[in-house]
Parts: sequence; C-alpha cells; structure tokens
Amino acid sequence: MKTETCFRNNRAKFCKDESGAVMVIAAFALVTFLTVASLVTDLGLRYYQKSRLQNALDSAALASVTCLPDKVRARNVALEYVQKNGFSTDDVIVEFPEEGIVRVRDTYECQTLFASLFSSDRMQINAHAAAKYIKKNMSIDFDYLMFHGAETTFNLNGDFREVAGAIFANGNIRVGTNDAAIIDTIVSAKGIVFTNNMGVRPTVVEYAAKQDMPDWDEMIMSIAPVAEKAQFTDPHPHLSPNASYSYVYDGNTTLQSIISYSNGSVLCRGSLSTGYNSTALMYVHGNLYVQGDFTPQCPVYVSGDLFVGGNLTPAWGMGIGVGGNAYVGGNASFAAQTSVGGELYTGGDLTLSSGNNVAYTFGKVHCMGNFNSTSAWGAYVTVNGTTHVYGKLTLGGGGRNILKGSVYVWGNNCGNTSEVCLLNGYLNLRGDVWCGRGIVAFGGNGDCDIHGFVYSLGSIETRSGGDISLNGCMIAENNINIYGASHTYNDDGATLSLYSRKGNIVLGSQGSALNMWGIVYAPKGDIKISTNGLRVYGSLVANTITCNIGSGFYIGKNDRTLPFAKTIRSAALVE
Repeated sequence: MKTETCFRNNRAKFCKDESGAVMVIAAFALVTFLTVASLVTDLGLRYYQKSRLQNALDSAALASVTCLPDKVRARNVALEYVQKNGFSTDDVIVEFPEEGIVRVRDTYECQTLFASLFSSDRMQINAHAAAKYIKKNMSIDFDYLMFHGAETTFNLNGDFREVAGAIFANGNIRVGTNDAAIIDTIVSAKGIVFTNNMGVRPTVVEYAAKQDMPDWDEMIMSIAPVAEKAQFTDPHPHLSPNASYSYVYDGNTTLQSIISYSNGSVLCRGSLSTGYNSTALMYVHGNLYVQGDFTPQCPVYVSGDLFVGGNLTPAWGMGIGVGGNAYVGGNASFAAQTSVGGELYTGGDLTLSSGNNVAYTFGKVHCMGNFNSTSAWGAYVTVNGTTHVYGKLTLGGGGRNILKGSVYVWGNNCGNTSEVCLLNGYLNLRGDVWCGRGIVAFGGNGDCDIHGFVYSLGSIETRSGGDISLNGCMIAENNINIYGASHTYNDDGATLSLYSRKGNIVLGSQGSALNMWGIVYAPKGDIKISTNGLRVYGSLVANTITCNIGSGFYIGKNDRTLPFAKTIRSAALVE
C-alpha cells in the first residue's frame, strides 16, 4: 500500500512518501530488545557463576583453616576444595593475612551467551573468602536443678531432704515428699498439686511458659573418647626376620637342655618347644624369632623382641620376660608371671590363667581376639600404656587391675546386650574408655577408682561388690545404670557427669552414699532415682524423672568446673 502525506502551502500541493518506516522502527526495537535480553541473561549467568565460585571459596576457607598452623597443608586443602566444587585452581591465591586466618581468592572467566553478539564474549568474576578459628566458651549454667521435659505429670515423691534451687516441669507437678522436705521453688507449665503438709511451702509458679529441652550434646561430646575401626587392625602385618641371627634352627625343634644364648638372636624356622625343667632358663640376649608355635616348658627371658608366628603357650608356672615388644600371630596364654616391656600384640586371644598374686605387666596391649583374665583370680594385671582389644575385654577380680592408659574395645562378634568391656574387681584406671557396642561394666568384686572419660556406643553399668569412685564423664548411646554397694566421688575438685544420648539413667546405689558433682542428662529418656543418701551438686535433666527416693536426698548447685565447660575452637567466615 502506498502512503502519502500532503501539505497545502500557497495553493501548492506537496506530498511525502513514507513507505518502509514501520520496518525501520521494528529493526531499532529488535536491536534494543536483544541488547536488553543479552544484558539480563548474562547478568543472571554472572550472578549464578559468582554464587558457585563464592560457595567454593567459602568451603575452601572453612576447611583449610582447620589445618592451621600447618600452612602448607592448609593451602593444599583449600585448593582441593576449590577443585571439588568444579573450578580450576590455576588462578587461586591462598594467603594468610593474620595469625589463624586463611583467605582464598580467585578470578574466573566465563563465556557469555548473548553479549558475544556485541563483541563481548567473556566476562570476569572475582571472589574471595576468609575464615578464622574463633574461640567459643561452652559451659552449663542452668536455672533448674531438676528439669522434667515431657508434658506428663512429674511425681515428686520420696524422703526428700532438700532441693536448694528450682524444679521445672512442662506438665503438672505432683508433690508427695515428707513434711520436713525443703524445696526452694517449683515451676510448672500446667499445675502443681501438694499431697502432703510441707512445713515450709516453696515458691510456686504455675502456668509458666513451656521450655525446650536444653541441647548440650555438642559440648559434652567434645570430650568423648573417639576410636575408629582402623585403630584395631594388625599393626604388624608382615612378620618376617629383620635382623641377623646368631643361632638358626631349621624345621620343628625341641630343646631338652638348659639353654642360654648370650651372643645374639635366635631363629627357628618351625615350631619350638623346650623340655620341662623348672630350674632351667631359656635366655636370649637379642631377638627370638619362632615361625611356628612356641611352647616353652621352662622360664624364658628375651632381652630384645619376641616374634611367634603361631601360638605362644608356656607351661603352667613358667614365666615369660621380654625386654622389648612381643608379637604373637595366634593366641597367647600366660600361666605365670609375665612381663613385656613394650607392646604385646596377639593376632588371636590373650588369656591370663594363673592368679594368687601373680603379676602380669605389659607396656601396651593390642589384642585382635578376646582379652580375658577371669581365670587369674587374685592376679595383678598392669598395663602401662593403651589397651586395644578387637574382641571382648574381661578383667577378673580378686587381685588388682591397674590401667595407666586408655582402653579401646571394639567388641567384634559381640551383641548389643553382651558384656563387651567388663572391668571387674579392684580397678585403678587413669585413662579413657571407648567401647564399640554392648555393655561397659565396672566393679563387682572390689573397689574401683576411675579417672577418665567413658564412652560406650551401647550401655554403661556399675555393680555391687565394693566402693566405686568415678571421676570424669560417662557417656552412653543407650542406658546408664549406677548400682553398687557404695559410690563416692569425693576427690577434691573432681566431678562426675552422666549423659545418656538415647536411653535412660538409673541412680540405684544401695550403699550409704552416692555423691556427685556434675549433671545427669537424659534428654530422650528417664532418670530414675531409687537410692538412699543421694547427694547431687548439679542438675538432673531428662525427658522424664521418676522418683522413688530414699532418705537423705539432697540436690544443690555445682561449684566445681566440669571438664566439658571449656573453650573450644570452631571455624567461622570473617569475609
């Protein structure tokens, strides 16, 4: 269609041709639209890539700062995390501007989508992140001495002496204590009912706001012993001679006479046994290497290391002395005084079978089977270092068990209700205890004195038979049952805290005293009180509290420092 615009001026007619004007306008509009579209799309792409890069640098900074003060390792970890998040490390800069701070910077170029139509095919993105270790003070400063978290009725019954503080429940509180009981304050989210005539009425707060269960898990678990399965693997996977031998026996060998090797080490390429002679002595000034079983029927002393590829079975009453380490590929059974200055390793079971004041002393113990001394009644068992048991650990009573290092028990082939770690009898423990399953049990036939932290992926129990002094923190995934004749925690400044992560806690001592400074914490279970003479300086905090309290119950504020009330370090972004 032809379009004309006509003007009249001085009676003259002028006409202007406007053909194609719409197309020109549309072209300009299309260019404008494409320009805006490219800008919006590429800005969105830039924002997306910037977010990805920022997340990568944030994770790199947080991961690497945990490696300080090792700056080389921190730099390698930062680069590793950048790469894991899909970015090249070619332009990444890792720097340490201040003590305890890591800064990670990167420049990243990405391909544009529409902007390349206008000669801009690349865009540059810059980002950085910095992290540092911050110190966080963690402690328990709780307002209530007894906290019943469930909305059920809290029945506060028994022969109370005093609650020198406040009690709280998210449900009703029913008070049935004796007339002479003293309770400072009772706070309930619902109502309070008194079924007795208390001489001194406590302050009562009804219909208070409900309160959530306090979460102290991270704080308490920060001190829990930790073990991995790798710690229980064979530390000596290759048993082979690694020294020159002055005396060599080929094949299975039986030695009948008195034997003394004062000039060097001995190698037997088979099994080795000695004739029975209680007055003889097999003495090796060096190492003794037996590829098969070793069955000595006379006392043996090795000044260096003892290597036995098979089983080590001394005759009854024949002692063993090793100045260095003792490696036994199979089972080891000792039936007389035994001393290993270094580590005793057994690929199978370790059995102590003679008692009556017989002394067994080891530098360390690493047992891939079960470690059992219940047949050695009255023996003295001392481990000066750590004890690793892949199977089950059972120390007998009657004598005295002294464990100067930490104890780690995996509980292989044991069930969750098995006594996996039974530290029976007279016990002096100056280390931590970690158990992978089942029950950790203390006491039963003697006094126990335990200083350390105990963590069980199963349950923990103390038993009757003697006084039990527990100082530290006992943590179990399941139940904690405190039984026994008498439990005292009277060491100056010592505390005891009990934490069941998923189960219940029973305070059921039948003795004259159960004294503790600390907390009793069962956020998902029940605290059951059924004992006389219970004195707690701290708080009882649980989903529910069941009281069947005997005479003399007292609970007040803790005035001692708890082991987990400490300053811990945590990584935080600062840029």
